Amino acid sequence: MQPEKIGIYEIKSELGRGGMATVYRGYDPRFEREVAVKVLPHELLHADPQFRLRFEREAKIIAQLEHSAIVPVYDVGEAEGQPYFVMRYMNGGSLSERIKAGVFSIEEATKILEAIAPGLDEAHARGIVHRDIKPSNILFDKRGNPYISDFGIAKLSQAQSGSVTGSAIIGTPAYMAPEQAQGIEVDGRADVYALGIIVFEMLTGKQPYEADTPMAVAIKHITDPVPHIRQTNPKLPEGMETLIQKAMAKNKTDRFSTAVDMTNALRDVARSATTKLSTTSVSANNAPTVKASERAIPRRRAFNPLFVILPAAVLAIAAGGFFLFNGTRAPAKTETPASTFTALPPSTETFTPAVEESTSVPVAVVESTSTETALPPASTETSTPVPSAPILGGADQIAFIANNEIWLMNVDGSQLTQVTADGGVKSDLQWLPDGEHLIFLSGLAVKSYNTRTTKVDSLISFPSAAYFTAFRVSHDSKQVMLSVNNEIFVIPFDVETLKNVSKKSELIALEGACILPESGTKAAFIVKEVRWSHDDQLVAWLYKGPTGSDQVSVLDIKGCDSHTIDLRDTFPGHRFTPPGFQGGIILDFDWDGFNQFIFHTFKRNEGWGELHVYNWETFKPTLTVNPIGKRCCYRDARWSPDGTYLFFAFQDEGLAQNARTLLYYVPFGDIAAGANFTPIELPDDFFKNPKEAPQPALRPAQ
Repeated sequence: MQPEKIGIYEIKSELGRGGMATVYRGYDPRFEREVAVKVLPHELLHADPQFRLRFEREAKIIAQLEHSAIVPVYDVGEAEGQPYFVMRYMNGGSLSERIKAGVFSIEEATKILEAIAPGLDEAHARGIVHRDIKPSNILFDKRGNPYISDFGIAKLSQAQSGSVTGSAIIGTPAYMAPEQAQGIEVDGRADVYALGIIVFEMLTGKQPYEADTPMAVAIKHITDPVPHIRQTNPKLPEGMETLIQKAMAKNKTDRFSTAVDMTNALRDVARSATTKLSTTSVSANNAPTVKASERAIPRRRAFNPLFVILPAAVLAIAAGGFFLFNGTRAPAKTETPASTFTALPPSTETFTPAVEESTSVPVAVVESTSTETALPPASTETSTPVPSAPILGGADQIAFIANNEIWLMNVDGSQLTQVTADGGVKSDLQWLPDGEHLIFLSGLAVKSYNTRTTKVDSLISFPSAAYFTAFRVSHDSKQVMLSVNNEIFVIPFDVETLKNVSKKSELIALEGACILPESGTKAAFIVKEVRWSHDDQLVAWLYKGPTGSDQVSVLDIKGCDSHTIDLRDTFPGHRFTPPGFQGGIILDFDWDGFNQFIFHTFKRNEGWGELHVYNWETFKPTLTVNPIGKRCCYRDARWSPDGTYLFFAFQDEGLAQNARTLLYYVPFGDIAAGANFTPIELPDDFFKNPKEAPQPALRPAQ
């Protein structure tokens, strides 16, 4: 019987049921959102008195895996003696369903791995091995963003294995690494092996090993050579052959060390670069290579398949022939969807135990219960391979701030991903020229987010400063401008050196400093925001002018001497008075690096106002650009890398307090033509604070 509530969560429908858990689609009245609620049955608790403690410990570990590529756990609790997880409800289907819809290109497969690999490596770094990575456990939200689901469930199942055998075999035989199939202790490279199988399946529509029984498939992973992917899909480049051989190497020491390493190699193949991947032969004398952060695991004796087959056969007979393998199949092109628990749309189908003629059977060798449920069919709008990200205006990704967190998305709004979760105020986003690092101000510190590793590092901080408002690296990465306590500095950009700087005196003492604040020079301006020209010879500073109004000046600093700074232009100044400038405030501006500036004045919500363009070479302003029906108000406009597109945030002043923050990315040339523009699609009420500044940063196409 379906419960009406579990804890505070209202239950709407059952999503799936298996031996390990039942999953419901629920409603969270506190945050007014749909959720997935996974409940552990009473009988499982009675089977092992220690299960509750182990469950709670694992739940905490999973909840700590706050990563944009992992289905997040919102809550952990207990209702009427039953522990439960509460997770994000996702309705975009699974990778399994997308594979059934058609073979992926290498580029499409790369996009999937680029999204999930950092999350997998983050889990491995925390000592968590998934052990059941497969297409049905890679889920998509409605915008096509992939997530890893069911983290930690295999570890939970260990509670039941000790009373049956001395070692447990857990996972799905079709995606099981050799050491996993042998019951040997595994590390993150078992998940890398599974990723190799997934890539094989995405690019061919078939799994590398097929057999009549789950046991036969598991043994093939141990004994059979790695299949040649180009025999299945001859159109693939030779680099894919080498990549698969390395990813699925029988000896885990011969595989990629991390999921990100494998993704980087796949990206190289996608770019038609020469990928040199060594596939060393298996030797009894090969010593494992273990990184400093990895734990060396002793080698086990050579495996005899009979050690699995005979006990398993005995167990099968004793249990009336009921195997608990976790989802393999007889020969078939693709995996029949198995449990997802957190991403299932409502289904009219009921879960039934697997039978002999089915192509996929939920299993966990020598485990007493299964963790799987059946997936309903994917909707037609999400059942096709993810297309390659578009490039518009020379950009492929946009970073911005919403609700005090940094988000990434493609320029068309797809692949929307939250990358921070600390709740701290952030500002001044900028991509470094390498395209991998996104830097931002956080309080009195500058931090760097690495898009490959998903790590956040602190670059520099000034704990005793009153203000820290700007930090902008030059295009050649050789210099950086920063404004501390409204004083401007132009110094060499050296990450290791900057990490040891925390005071003004230390900035001044830096070797090779270009511009330092000196009284009586233009370097004494009270600078709030900065930009570089395209060739890094000129700079633009937003500062408080002598009359108290904000000004933007273009300056030549290539002499690296505060006394010889050459002032090229200043605006608005005496050149023009833009509408809305009565208060003399300019909170934000941007420069295309050549001749065009864009800025907005102050009118409402602590910084939203009229949008204006200024050409500093012709000294000609284009006032009140206002692209959306000539209505106010705007903020944080940014030029695309090639200067042909414009990104901006808009709030319709006419809607007063009901105005929502909308984001636009439009061809700049179409604005003057009066074209109608459509905002980037975001979830309803995405921006919670109408006064928040998105402060976007556009990444040059990689």
